[in-house]
Amino acid sequence: MSLEKKKEERDNILFIILIVALLAFFFSLGFLLHTQVPLAVVSSWSMEPTLHVGDLVVVMGQADYSPGDIVVYSNGPSLIVHRIVKKLGDGSFVTKGDANMYADAIHPKLTQIKGKVVLVVPYFGSLKLMFEKMIGR
Repeated sequence: MSLEKKKEERDNILFIILIVALLAFFFSLGFLLHTQVPLAVVSSWSMEPTLHVGDLVVVMGQADYSPGDIVVYSNGPSLIVHRIVKKLGDGSFVTKGDANMYADAIHPKLTQIKGKVVLVVPYFGSLKLMFEKMIGR
């Protein structure tokens, strides 16, 4: 076998190992961060100037949340990234986008909250938003 052929085989094996390692990392991220949604992309201007459209947020699940926490919660199939402004007596939360004048009409319960935003990677999620726009989602 030629030296060039061996190098090509080695490169292919390294590429496969890299792909497997990345997949393992992404699948274990949810386990490590205690959430079903470890990564989310900001898709609206409601959290300006704190968060921007296209920001990738890293989310960590917690046992409870407090006013001031920026959280990701589910509203049907959609994920919303807003700040908790108040905790209600029934265990639900009042949330609001920083740029919005009024609080959200929906008061997510603890079971709807996927986690607290612990890290922001500016504009890293823009590729996902562009892809979704291209496919018409």
